[in-house]
Amino acid sequence: MIHTGYSVTNLRFRRLLVSSRTNPHYMKKISCAVILLLAFTHAFSQEKKIKSFADEYGIQGLQLVYVKGNNIQAYNIGTVNKGSDKKVSSNTIFEAASLSKCVFAYTVMRLYDRGIISLDTPLLHYTGSYERFDLKDPRYAKITARMVLRHTTGLPNWGDDKGARLLFTPDSCFSYSGEGYVFLQKAVEKLTRKSLNELAQEEVFTPFKMTSSSYVWESKFDTLAAFGNSPEAINRHKNANAAYSLLTTAHDYALFLQALLAGQGLKPATHQMMFEKSSSGTRFDHPVIEANQHIDWGLGVGLQQNELGKSIWHWGDNGDFKGFFIAFPDRQEILVYFTHNPYGLNITADILNTFWGKQTWWQAQWLAYGFKSPKEIKALRAKLTRRGYSHAMEIVEKEKKKDPAYQLPEDDLNSLGYMLMSDNKKKDAAEVFKLNTNLYPNSANTYDSLAEAYEALDERELALKNYKRSLELNPKNNNAAEHIKKLELLPL
Repeated sequence: MIHTGYSVTNLRFRRLLVSSRTNPHYMKKISCAVILLLAFTHAFSQEKKIKSFADEYGIQGLQLVYVKGNNIQAYNIGTVNKGSDKKVSSNTIFEAASLSKCVFAYTVMRLYDRGIISLDTPLLHYTGSYERFDLKDPRYAKITARMVLRHTTGLPNWGDDKGARLLFTPDSCFSYSGEGYVFLQKAVEKLTRKSLNELAQEEVFTPFKMTSSSYVWESKFDTLAAFGNSPEAINRHKNANAAYSLLTTAHDYALFLQALLAGQGLKPATHQMMFEKSSSGTRFDHPVIEANQHIDWGLGVGLQQNELGKSIWHWGDNGDFKGFFIAFPDRQEILVYFTHNPYGLNITADILNTFWGKQTWWQAQWLAYGFKSPKEIKALRAKLTRRGYSHAMEIVEKEKKKDPAYQLPEDDLNSLGYMLMSDNKKKDAAEVFKLNTNLYPNSANTYDSLAEAYEALDERELALKNYKRSLELNPKNNNAAEHIKKLELLPL
C-alpha cells in the first residue's frame, strides 16, 4: 500500500549507490529504491493535482482511495470542515449519500441468491400495503425489486408529505428514484424480520471487514465524523435509509468494491446480471444528450463505456456531502472519493483524468455538475482575483470587445457566486451576482441571487429592491415573496 506523506531520502539512496560498487547485492536494493521513489513521486504529483482541483472549488477536505490490483493508494487531503484544524485521515467518517444504494443492492442480490426475495414479484405482495402509495392507482402493484434496482419504477427521486406519486407507468422509462429504494428496504426488512443495518452487517460489513461502516449512527463515530457529533447531527443519522444514510470511509468502501468486482458472495450468474445492461440511461423528462448513448444501468450500479472499456459507477449527493466511485472489472481498477463540500462533484472528471489520463468521462457529462464553460470561468476568476471583484463588469466588457462571441453562462456565474458565498466572501459574491443581472437582465433568478447576497450583507433596502425585481419577472417566485415579507417586517 502507498500512503502519501512518506518519502525515500536522497541520503539513503546515495549510500546504496556507493555500496553497489563493491557488492552486487545492493544493485537489487537500488532497483527497489528507485521503484519506490518513482511510486512516491507519482503519488505526490497526483496529490498535488487533487489538492489544486479542490482548492479551485473551495473544497476544504477530501478522502480518496485508488486501487489497481493489489496496489492501494490512499489520499487524505485538507481538513474535515471549514474553519477546523482537524485533518482528514483514513478513519474520517463521511456520508456516502447515494453510494448507500450499491451496498443495499448487493445485499438484495445476496438474498435473491438464497431464494428469500424474487426480483420480479411485485413488492406489494411482500409488504401488503405501503403508506406512501395511493393504492387506488393499480400501477403501484407492478413495481418489483428489479425495477427498483434499475430505476424504472416510475417513482420520483423523492415525493412530498402527501406521498410518492407515479411519474409514469412502471417499467416504461428510466428515472432515478430514492423512493424506490426505501420501498424495497421495507419489503426486505419485512421478509427477513431484520433491520437494514443488521442485514448490512451480516451480508457486507462483517465479511468484508468494513469496521467503519454503518447505516445508522454509532458512538465510535463521535470523534471521527466529518460533520461532528452535535445532537442535530446524531439525530439526523438515527434512522437507516437504503438510499442515502450509509456512514463510511473511502477505505471501507474500496473493500466493498473489491469484493463486488470479484463477485464475492454472489453466484456467477447473479454477479454478471448486476453488471449487465438492464435499463437505458436516457432519463424521463430530461433533454436527450450524447452521454445517454454511453450510460446504462445494471442492477444497483451505473454502467459506462469509454476508451478504457466498461466500468461500473455511482455518485452520491447529500447536499454538503458528495461522493463518487468508478471501477473497471476487466482492469481491476477502482477509485472512490468523498468530500464534505457542496462542490465535491465538480472535480470528478479532473480527478479521473489524474489517474487514467485524458479520457471521455460520460458520467460527468451525464451528471452535469460543474461549470458549462470551465475555461472561461477559470480565466475570469483569475482576473477578478488580480484586479478585484468590483471590476467584474469592466473585465467582461473588455473581453467582449476582443471577442464579440465571448459569453459567460448565467448558471456558471450563479454557481460562482454561491461558491463565494459558501466561502464567506459575500461582497465578492454580490459583485458576481450583480454582473449576472447586467448580462441577463430578464432573468428572475439573477436578481433573486443578488438579493440573497445583499440580505447576507445586511443590506436590507438593496435586498428588498432585488427580491421585488425578481418577483416582477417571475410572479411565481415564492422564495422572493417570502423574503420580502420577512424583510418588510424588520425595523428600518
